[in-house]
Amino acid sequence: MYNELVENIVKYMGGKINIASHTHCMTRLRITAHDDTLVQSDKIKNLKGVMGVVKKGNQWQIVIGPTVEEVYNSFASYLNNSPSEEGKNIKEQHSKGTWGANVLNTVAGIFNPIVPALAGSGLIKAILALCLACHWLTDKSQTYIILNVISDGVFNFLPFLLAYSSSKIFKMNTAVALGIAGAMLHPTFIQYLTAGKTTLQFFGITMHLVDYQTSVLPIILVIWFASYLEKFLNKVIPKAIKIIVVPAFTLLFATPIALLIIGPAAQFIGTQLASAVNIMFDKWGILASLLYGAFYSLIVVTGLQHGMVPILVDSISRYGFNHISPASGSSNMGQAGAAFGVWLRSKDKDTKAVAASACISALSGVTEPAIYGVNLRLKKPFLYAGIGGAAGGLLAGILKAKCYALGGPSFLTLPMFIGDPNNVWYVVAAFIVAFIVSALCTIIFGFEEMPLKED
Repeated sequence: MYNELVENIVKYMGGKINIASHTHCMTRLRITAHDDTLVQSDKIKNLKGVMGVVKKGNQWQIVIGPTVEEVYNSFASYLNNSPSEEGKNIKEQHSKGTWGANVLNTVAGIFNPIVPALAGSGLIKAILALCLACHWLTDKSQTYIILNVISDGVFNFLPFLLAYSSSKIFKMNTAVALGIAGAMLHPTFIQYLTAGKTTLQFFGITMHLVDYQTSVLPIILVIWFASYLEKFLNKVIPKAIKIIVVPAFTLLFATPIALLIIGPAAQFIGTQLASAVNIMFDKWGILASLLYGAFYSLIVVTGLQHGMVPILVDSISRYGFNHISPASGSSNMGQAGAAFGVWLRSKDKDTKAVAASACISALSGVTEPAIYGVNLRLKKPFLYAGIGGAAGGLLAGILKAKCYALGGPSFLTLPMFIGDPNNVWYVVAAFIVAFIVSALCTIIFGFEEMPLKED
């Protein structure tokens, strides 16, 4: 189904031999090339099925939309099955990228594989909140308890998921990484904490006990450290005993350092970061929500939105809510409203068809079709979407709207905003304001028609 698209992407990326690595997120193929000068991004951008191309650090991000998983599967299959292009001498000269870009790419690589589980768990929590609000279930019923356990599973054992994905990014033995996570989450430590004991002695060194359930930053930093230790051990330990000694020594040295130093320090940093974000929204919530609603779509365009995922996960894990999603959801609705305005005002039938589809997609929380297929292409509607997002974010900030689960904020996922009395209606109001303001701006002030190119 996607064979022609995949073949052309590979062709314009410089061929199979020029592709160093590849992965995908919720809407984008993420490809690293050996030689960036061989990549024909303009031709990729004009392919049917491609909404845009973003260069971030040393990574090419090809925006596909909701069908990215199917496209990626075809892409990976094509690379594995197509004949290699021998005889070409490709010099590796792609840039290492900036420090910030590399960090964001690493964060995206760690969280992208587990976002579906987090979002699915968040949706179940949202549905349970709706069931409680409508009195279909009580929090004492056994059905509710079982469903709540199912929804809590991902968050309670989040370090295991992060250890798994981190081991892939940092190129460490996955089983050993999971073993370290298991030690950090061991019930013995939880029992001591429950009994009120906060420290233990390890060879005379005081170890501060920390509950790492639902934590984010500690396990990522621990696995990053352990990966370097494992690489060092693989270099110095004889091959004959590597298979046993390397895992044993990695566990033996990395885990105590994790429990004594890295874990407590990372937990402290994570707590301070989460507190800072909440303080910012508590004290300057109106301004913060306004700005976030206005510029979130720009963050999506640059691919920086993945940097917020750890903050969202950590905030919900620690406090049970975040203030960011109502503002980012308002931005999404601003894109939907602008696309709706384009649909109403445009005279080009192809543009109208794309705008209608993109509007529905954005209302469902997937904004790339609206951003790349309509609003950014026509320029002015993208500006109007930002104005609408700012208006919705402003209202969300005034009302101190919250989100209680992880997921793409949209009208489809409104149950994730059910919590405090009237909170979901605050969010609905913010979303509607964002949609209407951006749609009206698009209809009233207009834009320059740019008919879609024929492929």
